[in-house]
Amino acid sequence: MKKTAEERFWRKVNKTDGCWLWTAGCRPDGYCQFWYGGKYVLAHRFSYALANGDIPEGLQVDHRCFQRNCVRPEHLRLATQAQNLQHRRGANSNNATGVRGVYWDKNRRKYRALVGLSGKQHNVGLYDTLKEAEAAVVAKRLQMYTHDDHAEWAASAEEAPTPGDHVL
Repeated sequence: MKKTAEERFWRKVNKTDGCWLWTAGCRPDGYCQFWYGGKYVLAHRFSYALANGDIPEGLQVDHRCFQRNCVRPEHLRLATQAQNLQHRRGANSNNATGVRGVYWDKNRRKYRALVGLSGKQHNVGLYDTLKEAEAAVVAKRLQMYTHDDHAEWAASAEEAPTPGDHVL
């Protein structure tokens, strides 16, 4: 008997207590694919649609857990591109401090804290230590962003249902 797309999909998933990891093909950028309807679709988008219905045009599916190969519906949410960019981690590749939004200002010999939103950089201030500057950008992002909730979500995810509790 021919398997349904949903049956084929879930056979390629390793369900753990945390992320549900895609075990089949992934692209070089880490996003995984599933063959459906005569073409490859992103596995996390397919999983979200299975659990929640169609994805409205113009919206992305954001991985709250930051794992590009995770397809657990509870770890996925809809987001605009701007919201998805808010919910990212790590410093930009040109950032020598290793802290997102914190740069060394060699003229002032202090750490400059900046938070970007909607294409604009918001100056948070100058700080003597990297730790102070990091705390300032984290606080400003919490104030300004709608989708940068990783720390609070990760704490609540520990209480999330186990794989056996979830029925699709």
